[in-house]
Amino acid sequence: MTSANTPLPTPGPRGWWQASDTDLTEALRTAEELRNQAEATQAAVLAEMHSRGVFATYGYGSLAVLQRDLLRISATEAKKRVQRAQSLHPTCEGTHEKAAVAPLTADAAAEGVLNPGHVDAISEVMAVLPAEVDDTDRAGYEKTLIDLARQATPVLVRRAGRHILALLDPDGREPNDDELAEPERELLWSWTRHNRLKLRGTLDAESGQLLEAMLSALAKPKPHVDGTPDQRSTGQRHGDAFAELLDYTQRASERPTEAGETPVVTVSMNLDQLLRRDHHPDHSPAAQDLFASTPTLNWECPITAEQARRLACDSRIVPAVLGSSGEILDLGREARTATRAQRRALAARDGGCVMCSRTVRWCQVHHMLPWHDGGPSDIDNLCLLCSACHRLVHHAGWDARMASDGRPECLPPAWLDPTRQPRRFTAPHAEPLG
Repeated sequence: MTSANTPLPTPGPRGWWQASDTDLTEALRTAEELRNQAEATQAAVLAEMHSRGVFATYGYGSLAVLQRDLLRISATEAKKRVQRAQSLHPTCEGTHEKAAVAPLTADAAAEGVLNPGHVDAISEVMAVLPAEVDDTDRAGYEKTLIDLARQATPVLVRRAGRHILALLDPDGREPNDDELAEPERELLWSWTRHNRLKLRGTLDAESGQLLEAMLSALAKPKPHVDGTPDQRSTGQRHGDAFAELLDYTQRASERPTEAGETPVVTVSMNLDQLLRRDHHPDHSPAAQDLFASTPTLNWECPITAEQARRLACDSRIVPAVLGSSGEILDLGREARTATRAQRRALAARDGGCVMCSRTVRWCQVHHMLPWHDGGPSDIDNLCLLCSACHRLVHHAGWDARMASDGRPECLPPAWLDPTRQPRRFTAPHAEPLG
């Protein structure tokens, strides 16, 4: 870890081209940690300036406006920095003291291990924890998110935060009769003078997941017949996919597929949740176990236990009661590719890419012991990897293996982590399969 006295990396006398690949990656890591430390120092300074009212000393109405002129940054960025400072540090407004939302995160940020994206993700979760959570439990949940942030991206930290919030209120607010009869959905459209239909809307969680799953299968880049890469933007591909979906729906004779099966929404929950057995955690969960604590749609979108029990009866939903599979999943070496049943089992166990946590629909099945070296196409030799991480495992020195608890984990190459500490960024929902 970079210390406060670590100098900023500098190139050789003739430039960075003289540096080795190892030196370049280490310089990049050091520069990032120093940048994070500087951001943390700036947050502490801003908190003190806010408490003293320094901005008023110079005739400004707010600290954000002072920053805008002093640092030549946008008003939006200035407001973000003030909010971040107030989340990490206690501040005073007159005689009133406002406690920090994420004090432990301030310490980790000062070490240089968290970037502003991590800080914002953790602070957003801590700010909305239920008021009845006591200080000890709050600290435990914050530490869980910090431990995850030391290895993962802000996107995964936010996902973990959603699971924490769902864990603390497993059945959610009691819905009224109108909400049960009419979920919150809205779709508005208008025609432009060029005869184009503009859409704007909102869907509930299960409808949104189903639409996303169907569009994802159709929106993949499609090279031209001459091999030219697909030049469409993401928005254009999604628009074309939606038009295709309308055409498929009208004809209703074929459906798009993804990874060998038609799009479905899977609701996953454990047996205790299905049988309404009360279970309240007596301590904050470890990062790798956090996602197992709440029911989800498609192994990524947390929902309440009551929603899951209701959706499990829906014909559009595939119920996955974890740990009680009725299918034979181990096929030996007769089959090289994973079956549909195996893919669903892997999705329930791994929850996404075991290396970066990218969601299930973007993942491929990987043989940890290569198939051509005798590795069987059995669940305990398979894991999910997105295409980018699949390439890293095969070409960049990463290894995927089965851990002692029956779930896959990844080992980084020595140049990235000399200790090769195992990493697991997935959302385990079930007992090990196999």
